[in-house]
Amino acid sequence: MLSRLLKMLGATSFVLALTGCGGGRLEAWEKATGARSQSLQGASDLLGVTVPVLRAQGLERVWGAPKIQRDGKGGYTLTYADPKQPFTRLMIHGMTEGLPKLSSPPPFGGEHMVNDTLTGYEKEQEWRKVTILGESVRWFQESASGGADGAYFSTEGFVLKAPDGRKGYYRLVAEHGDTAVADVERWFGSVSF
Repeated sequence: MLSRLLKMLGATSFVLALTGCGGGRLEAWEKATGARSQSLQGASDLLGVTVPVLRAQGLERVWGAPKIQRDGKGGYTLTYADPKQPFTRLMIHGMTEGLPKLSSPPPFGGEHMVNDTLTGYEKEQEWRKVTILGESVRWFQESASGGADGAYFSTEGFVLKAPDGRKGYYRLVAEHGDTAVADVERWFGSVSF
C-alpha cells in the first residue's frame, strides 16, 4: 500500500514537472533573465552583435537614439527612454539563445496603503497577446509601479526571422504606469527590423 502511494506521488511529481506547474519554470525564467541583465555592458555601437537587430523606429523618432548594451555573446539590448517622462521606456533584448518558456503568467506584486500602512499584495493574471511582425507573442505585467519605478511589463521569449533569413531570440520589456497597458501593447507591436 505504501509503495503504491509513493509510486503515485512520484508519478504526480513527474507530471507536474513536465507540465510546468509549480515554480520550476518561473525560477528558470528568473535565473535566465537575471543572468542576462548582469552580462550587459554599455556600448556606443552594435559591433559584434550577430542576431538581427529589432528596433522601435517610431519611438526613436520621438525619443531619440536608444542606449546600447551588448552581452558579449552576440546579443544586445536597446533601451528607448522618454526624455520628458521618467519611468517610461522600452527595452528590446536580442539574444543568440532562447529563454525558458513560462507555463503561465507569473503573479505580479506591488504595495499599496491599507489603513495608513504600506502593505504588499500579489495578483494573478491572464496572458495578454500582441502581434509582432506577424507572430503572436504572449506578454504579462511583471510588477506594479511604486516608489522609484514604474510598472514593468514583459513578453516571454520569442523567435523572429529577419528578412535576410537569420533568426534571433527576443524579449521586450516596458516600464510605464500601471494603467498604460494600451501604450505598452502599441510599443510591443511597433518593433521591426
